[in-house]
Amino acid sequence: MRTRVVAVDRGATLRGAAQALHEASVGTAVIMDGAEVTGILSERDVVRALAGGADPDHAEVGAAMTVQPRYATPGDSLNTAMDTMLAAGIRHLPVLDDGELVGIVSIRDLAEGLTAVDRRP
Repeated sequence: MRTRVVAVDRGATLRGAAQALHEASVGTAVIMDGAEVTGILSERDVVRALAGGADPDHAEVGAAMTVQPRYATPGDSLNTAMDTMLAAGIRHLPVLDDGELVGIVSIRDLAEGLTAVDRRP
Protein backbone atom coordinates (compact mmCIF):
# COMPACT_ATOMS: atom_id res chain seq x y z
CA MET A 1 0.00 0.00 0.00
CA ARG A 2 1.12 3.52 -0.72
CA THR A 3 0.09 6.26 1.66
CA ARG A 4 0.66 9.07 -0.84
CA VAL A 5 -2.67 9.35 -2.65
CA VAL A 6 -3.55 11.83 -5.38
CA ALA A 7 -6.94 13.39 -4.72
CA VAL A 8 -8.84 15.39 -7.33
CA ASP A 9 -12.01 17.42 -6.96
CA ARG A 10 -15.01 16.09 -8.88
CA GLY A 11 -15.36 19.54 -10.49
CA ALA A 12 -11.82 19.53 -11.89
CA THR A 13 -11.43 19.25 -15.65
CA LEU A 14 -10.17 16.07 -17.27
CA ARG A 15 -7.07 17.96 -18.39
CA GLY A 16 -6.38 19.08 -14.82
CA ALA A 17 -6.86 15.54 -13.54
CA ALA A 18 -4.61 14.12 -16.26
CA GLN A 19 -1.94 16.66 -15.34
CA ALA A 20 -2.19 15.70 -11.65
CA LEU A 21 -1.81 12.00 -12.55
CA HIS A 22 1.17 12.76 -14.80
CA GLU A 23 2.93 14.97 -12.24
CA ALA A 24 2.57 12.31 -9.53
CA SER A 25 3.44 9.45 -11.92
CA VAL A 26 0.36 7.49 -10.87
CA GLY A 27 -2.55 5.96 -12.73
CA THR A 28 -5.43 6.80 -10.41
CA ALA A 29 -6.82 9.69 -8.40
CA VAL A 30 -9.28 9.34 -5.54
CA ILE A 31 -12.26 11.68 -5.54
CA MET A 32 -13.18 12.95 -2.09
CA ASP A 33 -16.17 14.76 -0.65
CA GLY A 34 -14.76 15.98 2.63
CA ALA A 35 -13.40 12.85 4.30
CA GLU A 36 -15.56 10.47 2.25
CA VAL A 37 -14.30 8.65 -0.84
CA THR A 38 -16.96 9.25 -3.49
CA GLY A 39 -15.17 8.03 -6.59
CA ILE A 40 -12.00 7.06 -8.34
CA LEU A 41 -10.62 8.31 -11.65
CA SER A 42 -8.22 6.10 -13.55
CA GLU A 43 -6.23 6.67 -16.71
CA ARG A 44 -8.72 4.34 -18.37
CA ASP A 45 -11.60 6.59 -17.29
CA VAL A 46 -9.87 9.62 -18.80
CA VAL A 47 -9.15 7.81 -22.06
CA ARG A 48 -12.73 6.48 -22.24
CA ALA A 49 -14.15 9.99 -21.75
CA LEU A 50 -11.87 11.54 -24.36
CA ALA A 51 -12.55 8.76 -26.86
CA GLY A 52 -16.26 9.44 -26.31
CA GLY A 53 -15.79 13.06 -27.36
CA ALA A 54 -15.33 14.80 -24.01
CA ASP A 55 -13.57 18.16 -24.17
CA PRO A 56 -10.61 17.87 -21.77
CA ASP A 57 -10.79 21.56 -20.90
CA HIS A 58 -14.50 21.53 -20.02
CA ALA A 59 -15.53 17.99 -19.10
CA GLU A 60 -15.50 17.44 -15.36
CA VAL A 61 -14.02 14.54 -13.44
CA GLY A 62 -17.43 13.83 -11.92
CA ALA A 63 -18.77 12.78 -15.31
CA ALA A 64 -15.91 10.34 -15.96
CA MET A 65 -15.12 8.89 -12.55
CA THR A 66 -16.20 5.54 -11.20
CA VAL A 67 -18.64 6.09 -8.35
CA GLN A 68 -18.75 3.91 -5.24
CA PRO A 69 -15.39 2.30 -5.96
CA ARG A 70 -14.39 -1.01 -4.47
CA TYR A 71 -11.86 -0.73 -1.68
CA ALA A 72 -9.53 -2.68 0.56
CA THR A 73 -8.87 -2.43 4.28
CA PRO A 74 -5.46 -2.52 6.00
CA GLY A 75 -6.20 -6.03 7.28
CA ASP A 76 -6.95 -7.51 3.85
CA SER A 77 -4.49 -10.09 2.57
CA LEU A 78 -2.67 -9.74 -0.75
CA ASN A 79 -4.90 -12.49 -2.13
CA THR A 80 -8.10 -10.76 -1.02
CA ALA A 81 -7.05 -7.49 -2.65
CA MET A 82 -6.00 -9.35 -5.80
CA ASP A 83 -9.32 -11.23 -5.94
CA THR A 84 -11.22 -7.94 -5.63
CA MET A 85 -9.21 -6.36 -8.44
CA LEU A 86 -9.54 -9.36 -10.75
CA ALA A 87 -13.28 -9.72 -10.16
CA ALA A 88 -13.87 -6.04 -10.93
CA GLY A 89 -11.30 -5.71 -13.73
CA ILE A 90 -9.51 -2.86 -11.96
CA ARG A 91 -5.88 -2.03 -11.13
CA HIS A 92 -6.19 0.20 -8.04
CA LEU A 93 -8.01 -0.01 -4.71
CA PRO A 94 -8.36 2.79 -2.19
CA VAL A 95 -7.54 1.51 1.29
CA LEU A 96 -10.04 2.56 3.94
CA ASP A 97 -9.69 2.13 7.69
CA ASP A 98 -13.05 2.66 9.41
CA GLY A 99 -14.15 4.71 6.39
CA GLU A 100 -11.05 6.91 6.40
CA LEU A 101 -8.74 6.91 3.37
CA VAL A 102 -5.30 5.71 4.49
CA GLY A 103 -3.73 4.73 1.18
CA ILE A 104 -4.06 3.07 -2.17
CA VAL A 105 -2.90 -0.29 -3.45
CA SER A 106 -2.12 -0.99 -7.09
CA ILE A 107 -1.77 -4.20 -9.03
CA ARG A 108 1.96 -3.43 -9.13
CA ASP A 109 2.07 -3.20 -5.33
CA LEU A 110 0.41 -6.60 -5.12
CA ALA A 111 2.78 -8.13 -7.67
CA GLU A 112 5.76 -6.79 -5.71
CA GLY A 113 4.29 -8.13 -2.47
CA LEU A 114 3.62 -11.56 -3.90
CA THR A 115 7.10 -11.66 -5.42
CA ALA A 116 8.62 -10.77 -2.05
CA VAL A 117 6.65 -13.60 -0.41
CA ASP A 118 7.92 -16.06 -3.04
CA ARG A 119 11.54 -14.99 -2.41
CA ARG A 120 11.47 -15.64 1.33
CA PRO A 121 13.95 -18.31 2.42
